[in-house]
Amino acid sequence: MTSGTRGGFLHAAFGLRLRSSFALPELPRLPDDGFATDVVIERGRVPERLEGAVGVEPAMQVAADRFQLDVPAGRFSVSAGRLILVDPRPGASDADLRPYLLGTVMGALCHQRALLPLHAAAVLIGDGAVAFIGPSGAGKSTLAARFLGRGRGVLADDLLAVDIGPDGSPLALPGLARIRLRADSPDAGDGKVSVPIASPAGARAWPLRRLYLLHTEGADPPQVCRLHGPEAVSAVLGQVYRWPIAAAMGGRVAFAQCLALAAHCEVFQVSFTHAAPSPEALVETLEVHLAP
Repeated sequence: MTSGTRGGFLHAAFGLRLRSSFALPELPRLPDDGFATDVVIERGRVPERLEGAVGVEPAMQVAADRFQLDVPAGRFSVSAGRLILVDPRPGASDADLRPYLLGTVMGALCHQRALLPLHAAAVLIGDGAVAFIGPSGAGKSTLAARFLGRGRGVLADDLLAVDIGPDGSPLALPGLARIRLRADSPDAGDGKVSVPIASPAGARAWPLRRLYLLHTEGADPPQVCRLHGPEAVSAVLGQVYRWPIAAAMGGRVAFAQCLALAAHCEVFQVSFTHAAPSPEALVETLEVHLAP
């Protein structure tokens, strides 16, 4: 059961145990076994202004170890990487709130907990993980769905949390138990845009071996080239999830994490075009590149 005597629902995400006052079906469930909770999510009042905050964007405010998001569905606050308050607007349903909670709010939570959130999808290859990074529309989720269809485990979609170990080595943490696909994607199937997946990883962290930056204005057939030094660092920095939040927090931690990630992880650019005759050509190219 996900609800217990202490109330709420217990879920796992990004190596954390989250107790929420409402169910989050996109997150893996945990038994209520009495172990300590890392993050609490509950309903509560969130004021219009965050005292001492810097306005990052019209909808976001950051102050020290606090974050606030104001969107049509409601207001959200994140404090010290431990408490998330959800303040719904009248008429807003849980389904209206979850995209913000599981997106920007979780990104802010990662930044506060010194986890590096990347705009990425990640799959399991052998004893480690590889991540596909790139802007919205680059095809990260479609790639994850294609690899899932080939028997690969999917670790994360859209938001990948990376923990940088004491020696600088990166560990990829399991994310949401779903793949979000565009409605016009052939992999979406019957108009469905959110495909549930069974997480093969549990709460385990996986060594992150490679990053592939997707460049859609590229070649046909697809081409893969290694990035080194500043190019590799720039590729990682450009795909930090909600970078303005990290910048408002000073940016030093996230920048150091990007340097460590580029130093310990192979970074490649994949040049291809969505106009290619067969989308399978990209998957085949990557399968060959990933082969030992």
